[in-house]
Amino acid sequence: MSDFLAYRLPNDSIEKRVGKFNLIREDENHTEGFIFSNFNKNKQYVFTPNQSDYESTFQIHFSKDEPKVISKETYLLYGNRIIEFLREQSFNKFVFSRIKKTQFDSKKTLQLFDTLCENYPKAFIYLISSEAEGTWIGATPETLLQSFKGSGFTMALAGTKEKKAISPWTQKEYDEQNLVSEYITETLKLSGIQNLENQGPYDSEAGNLIHLRTDFSFDLKNHNVLSIARNLHPTPAVSGLPKTESIALINQIESHELGYSRDLYTGFIGITSNETTQLFVNLRCCQIFKDSAFLYVGGGYTEDSTAENEWEETESKSKTLMSVIEKL
Repeated sequence: MSDFLAYRLPNDSIEKRVGKFNLIREDENHTEGFIFSNFNKNKQYVFTPNQSDYESTFQIHFSKDEPKVISKETYLLYGNRIIEFLREQSFNKFVFSRIKKTQFDSKKTLQLFDTLCENYPKAFIYLISSEAEGTWIGATPETLLQSFKGSGFTMALAGTKEKKAISPWTQKEYDEQNLVSEYITETLKLSGIQNLENQGPYDSEAGNLIHLRTDFSFDLKNHNVLSIARNLHPTPAVSGLPKTESIALINQIESHELGYSRDLYTGFIGITSNETTQLFVNLRCCQIFKDSAFLYVGGGYTEDSTAENEWEETESKSKTLMSVIEKL
């Protein structure tokens, strides 16, 4: 049985392929083609296309089990616990995610992909229908790593508010942005990257949201792009700081205590080749089931957070997909 892939790089044309997603080793660096990873990096796939026609053969693969959705009360309870923990421990930031369920007719999946492409020309749009992972669709604004002929580019995207918000950025959001920027600078330098330059932070629009963003450009020279991307991922924008401890705490709280997995959400996804690589952080995404869509959203907690505000931020982030889904 075939797998199906459709994607559209920012401001580019749509590509549609039939083939197979094959697992690769976590340290396999000389891979070319479409690649995606889950959050924990223990499942990474590369796509091998065949010559079948996409439109006439497309079918949706559904995962067996629907992901677990927690109530707002549970979210706020854990959110307040996380804030207390951050105040007591030497944690700078922690990213807490949740899953939101909405009605969706899976027969409209291709229509959803096409509409996302129309609505978000500057985002990376993808649709994956895989026997192993089910069906996922997303419209992410965040680059993990780009390369072109020896030059590299990445970004720190942290701090979020709705476009319609008139209030200025708070110190909490600037601190969040600074933590991610410092992490990227340190990680690239430890990876041996040279000639590192940055620009920002500045306001960057993505759908209904505005983020604080800092851009980084650097010399890749003889460095392996996929290896650098794996060193960066997951950045504190989707995990927290300190990184190793945050990932362990995410798995403890979300997977073990609350009973859900991030799966492909906040993993990395995109295209890699010898000449050009464009890898993205898998945000603003959902998993499709027969009559519903499960949206994955998260927020960055610091000791200055309030759980209610973080809940509202996850609601705002869900609108990237919800605003399209509700009109189909």
